[in-house]
Amino acid sequence: MILTYTAGQGDAGRKVYHILRKDLDLSAAMVRRLKQTDAICLDGQSVFTDRTVQPGQRLTVAVTLAEPPCDVIPQEGHVEILYEDGGLLALNKPAGLIVHPSHSRYTDTLANYAAGYLLRTTGSGACHAVGRLDRDTGGVVLFAKNSYMKYRAAKAMAAGEKRYLALAAGGPEADRGVMDFPIRREREGDMRRIVAPDGQRAVTRYAVLARHRLSGQAVTLLELTLETGRTHQIRVHCAHMGMPLLGDTLYQTEQSRALSETLGVHGQALHAGSLSITEPLSGTALTITAPIRRADFRAVLASMGVAL
Repeated sequence: MILTYTAGQGDAGRKVYHILRKDLDLSAAMVRRLKQTDAICLDGQSVFTDRTVQPGQRLTVAVTLAEPPCDVIPQEGHVEILYEDGGLLALNKPAGLIVHPSHSRYTDTLANYAAGYLLRTTGSGACHAVGRLDRDTGGVVLFAKNSYMKYRAAKAMAAGEKRYLALAAGGPEADRGVMDFPIRREREGDMRRIVAPDGQRAVTRYAVLARHRLSGQAVTLLELTLETGRTHQIRVHCAHMGMPLLGDTLYQTEQSRALSETLGVHGQALHAGSLSITEPLSGTALTITAPIRRADFRAVLASMGVAL
């Protein structure tokens, strides 16, 4: 990927470094790596970052020449592509699949399959997950094809909007509202989170899309929008509101567990349905949507009379 910048009248005397950081939005780490290559050119000639520019000069930066090694092993596997351009790849993650390799698991993750797809189609297996979802949560996951796009896409996601669909046991009294409850680990080193006054601020907006009674108990289809991004945020907030997600064994109540078993829901019924961001390079509005593929989720929706 080559970035270009043509100096205007207001750029006279500016250093290349400032253009790289301010106008091309390169991270400091990326600039340091670029300085060790011949990737920065002014009118076709390699230059140092302290070089000053004059109006009309053309700065080009081959950012992929400074790409750090990617530790994701490319692997063939099924991927459902929701969106792709020169720098980004969005996939519909199946529920039950881990997003990214860890120290205990190096293969058979969505990132491995994304890297395999990119190696086959572009010749490069570089793959960077911009966001993550819990194992049992399906939906939109965004990948970047190089570290520069990961940096830009992460900023775009922070300013963007991600909407989730969830099936809850029970439901809120109001059809829409805000769950503003701080969250922290229940105990140091524990996976489980709780609402607590000394936790980090966490805000989730919700809207009720459908209410129904199944097996004699209330089930609610919710649309949820994160204003913050704490671990397990939606699951913790819904449980705190007395409406734990169906299939969520970590935050279940005895009632929600029994209902989940009756309805055949295994794993939290949560789906990342859409991601809206400003595309980092073009500046255009981009909304990526992911259909629900999970059979147990779809079966409950059908029982509620919700059109898929």
